[in-house]
Amino acid sequence: MNNDVLGHILVVEDDPELRFILMAHLQAAGFRTLEAVNASQAYALANEKLPDIIIMDVGLPGGVDGIVATRTIKSDKKTAHIPIIMLTGRSRTEDVVHGLEAGAQEYLCKPFELAELLARVQTVLKLSRAREDLDRLNSQLEVQVDVKTKRLQLLYEFMRDLNGASTRDEVYQLTIHGVQRMTSAARISLFVRDVTGDQLHCVASIGMEAGVSEQLTINDDTGISGQVFKQGRTLAARAYGDGSKDARRYQGEMFVSTPLISTLHHDTERILGVINATNKNGDEPFQEEEIEGIRSIADAAAITLDGMTRQEQLEQSVSTLVRTVAHLAEYKDEETTEHLERVAVFAKILAAQLQKSSPYAPQITNDFLRYMVQAAPMHDIGKVGIPDDILTKPGKLTDEEFRIMRTHTEIGRRVLSQALQASNQSPLLQMCIDIAHCHHERWNGKGYPRGLNADETPLAARIIALVDAYDAITSERRYSAARSHEQAVEIIRADRGKHFDPVIVDAFLECQAYFNAIRSRYNSSKADVALVTG
Repeated sequence: MNNDVLGHILVVEDDPELRFILMAHLQAAGFRTLEAVNASQAYALANEKLPDIIIMDVGLPGGVDGIVATRTIKSDKKTAHIPIIMLTGRSRTEDVVHGLEAGAQEYLCKPFELAELLARVQTVLKLSRAREDLDRLNSQLEVQVDVKTKRLQLLYEFMRDLNGASTRDEVYQLTIHGVQRMTSAARISLFVRDVTGDQLHCVASIGMEAGVSEQLTINDDTGISGQVFKQGRTLAARAYGDGSKDARRYQGEMFVSTPLISTLHHDTERILGVINATNKNGDEPFQEEEIEGIRSIADAAAITLDGMTRQEQLEQSVSTLVRTVAHLAEYKDEETTEHLERVAVFAKILAAQLQKSSPYAPQITNDFLRYMVQAAPMHDIGKVGIPDDILTKPGKLTDEEFRIMRTHTEIGRRVLSQALQASNQSPLLQMCIDIAHCHHERWNGKGYPRGLNADETPLAARIIALVDAYDAITSERRYSAARSHEQAVEIIRADRGKHFDPVIVDAFLECQAYFNAIRSRYNSSKADVALVTG
C-alpha cells in the first residue's frame, strides 16, 4: 500500500450497478477496492487479501446470505478482526439486531446516502486501526512484562542461591553464571583486586580456557577492566576502533570482544573488582535492563563477599581471643596445657567420625569441625575463678569444695557470654559457651549445672564430655593414677546411655584406636622430655 491509499475495502454486492457505484466512490475517496458477488468469493478474498473493511450486502445469491457470510468470516481467526459494514433493504429492528449479532460493526438500510456510507467507512477504519494499535501496544507490553518478570525471577533465584554460599569461590561462580543467565553472553569474566590493590586477577570465567583465565592479571589502570575500575563507572560498548574485524579487540584484554558490558563489583565502601560480559548471542548490544541486571548481581555478590570478609575478621579475632583465654588456666595448673591440647585433638577425631557415619552427620559441617578444635580448649576456662587451694588440692575434695569446683561451668558461661554479646553472635564463641557450660551434663539428666536430659545438651558439649572423661581416665592426676586405654574404653562403654550419648559412644568405639595412638604419642613425648631433663 502506498502512502496515498487510505485502505483496502472488499465490496460484496451482487447488484453490478450498485457495486460499480460503491467502488467508484470509494476509489475517489482514496481507497483501493476488491469485489465479490457471493459468499464464496467473499470468503476467498477475505482470507487471501485481508482487507481493512468489508462492505457486505445481506441479500446475496447462492443460498448463503450476508448474515451467514458475516458470521462465517467472524468465526475464522484469520479474518475475525476485519470490520464489516452491512447493507440491506431490511429495516426492521430484528433484522438490524441479527446483523449486529452476526458480527457487523455498522448496519445501513437501503437506500442510503453515499456520503453517510463514506463517513461510516472512515469511522470504522479509524476504530479498527486504533484497536490494532492498542493490540500491538498490548503485545509489546506483554513482551516487556514477560522479559522483566523473567529477569526478576533470575535475580530472585540468584539471591536465593547467594544466601546459601559459604565460600568466595561459590560466590564467584554464582556471579558469572548469574550474569550469563541474565544476558546469554558467551564469555564472562570476574576480576578482583589483589591485596596490594594494584592489580586485578581473574578469579572466575565462562568461555575462556582455564589455563588462560587463571593466569590473567592486569594493572588497575590498563585495559577496559582497569579503566572501569579506575574511573568507577560502567562501560557498555559495541565495538572498539573502526569496527573492522581486526579492530574488534580491546587493548590489554585480547579475550574481550563485542558487544561488551564492563561494570563495577563493589560493596558499600570500596570497589572490589570488575565484571565483563561479551560475545552476546546475535551480536546484539546489551539492553539497559540487562545492564541493570548485571549491576544488581554485581552489587549483591560484592555485599555478600564483604559480609564474608567481616565474618572472617570477626572469627579470626574471636579465635585469637579464644586461644589466649584458653591458656590462662596454664598459670593456675601445670597439668592443664597438655590436657587442653589432647582434648582438642580427641574432639576433632570423634567429631570427624560422627560426620562420616552417624545420625548427627548433617549437623557436623566443616565449620563445626573447625570450631570444635578451637573451642575444645575452652571447656575448663571457668576454672580460672576457682580458688587455688581447691583447684590444685592433691587429695579428694570435700563436698563443699566439690560444690565450689562445679561452679566453674557457670563462671565460664558468664565470662564468655559477655564476649558473645560484643561479637555479634559469633558461631565459634557460641560453641565455646555451650562447651564451657554444658560439658559436665549427662545423657541421663544427672549431670550439672542444669541437669539437662538426653539431646537437650548441645552436641558439641556432649562430644567434649566423652573426650574430657577419656583424657581424665588415662592421664596422671594429683588425685588419681592413670589407667589404661582399655580400661577407659570399658568405662565409657559401660556409661553408654547413662553419662554419655549412645551415638557418640558408638562413634568413639569405631575410632578408639586413634585415641590410643594420640595418648601414646603424648606419653612418649613426655617420657622423652623426662629422659633428657632427668
